[in-house]
Amino acid sequence: MFHFKKFSIDDSKAAMKIGTDAVLLGAWVTCANETRILDIGSGSGILALMMAQRNANTPVDAIEIEYEASVLTKENIHLSPWSSSIEAYHLSAQQFCSNTQNKYSLIICNPPFFTDSLKSPGESRNLARHNDTLSVSALLEIAADLLTDKGKASFVIPADALEKWKNEALRHGLFPMKITYVRSSPTHKVHRVLIAFTRTGIQDAVEGEICIYNTDSSHSEEYKSLTRDFYLYF
Repeated sequence: MFHFKKFSIDDSKAAMKIGTDAVLLGAWVTCANETRILDIGSGSGILALMMAQRNANTPVDAIEIEYEASVLTKENIHLSPWSSSIEAYHLSAQQFCSNTQNKYSLIICNPPFFTDSLKSPGESRNLARHNDTLSVSALLEIAADLLTDKGKASFVIPADALEKWKNEALRHGLFPMKITYVRSSPTHKVHRVLIAFTRTGIQDAVEGEICIYNTDSSHSEEYKSLTRDFYLYF
C-alpha cells in the first residue's frame, strides 16, 4: 500500500508500480476550475485520484484497457474520499471515445513508452509498457476529439520522443502550451518531458526545467515544492 497525504493506493497487483513519472505529472499539470477530467490508462488510479484531490467536486473519468488494472482502479477509488466523483471504465481509449458524449477540459495520461521493443512474459505488463494498442497518433487523435474548445491534454513522455509528439499533435490540431524538461539531477541529461497541448495556437510555449534530485541524492526543493500536497514526507 502506497500512502499519500489524503489517499492511499494499493498497487500490489499492478503490472506497473507507482513511479515518479505519474506523481510528477499529476502534481505538475495545470488544473483549475475544470468542468470534467479524463485519465487515459488509469493503471492503479493514481492520476485520477490526484486530479480528484486537486479538483473538488469535478467529475473524473478513468479508463483502463487491462482488466486487472481496471479492477484495481475501482478498488482504490472506492477507498478514497472522492469515490462519488470518479467513474472507472474497463475499455480501450478507442472504445471509450466512440461511446462517450462527454467533452473534457483536461485530459491527462502517463502513456506506454515502448514501441517494437522486447516484450516481457506478462501480458498485463506489456499492455502497461508498450504502445502497440494505442499509438502516439491514435492517443493524440482521441485527445483532440474529446477536448473542449479551450481544453488541454497533458502527458509525460520520453525526452527523445518530444519532436515526434509535437509533430503528431500538430497533425491533429493540437499545439504545445507548456513544456517542462525533467532531469534526475543537475548532472544528468533530460530524460522525461512534461507537455501540455491545447487547441489554441500559441506563439511560444512556456518552457521550464526541473531536477528531481540534488547532486547529493536528496530531493530538490523544486520537486518537494511541486509534490508537497501529496507525499507524506515532504
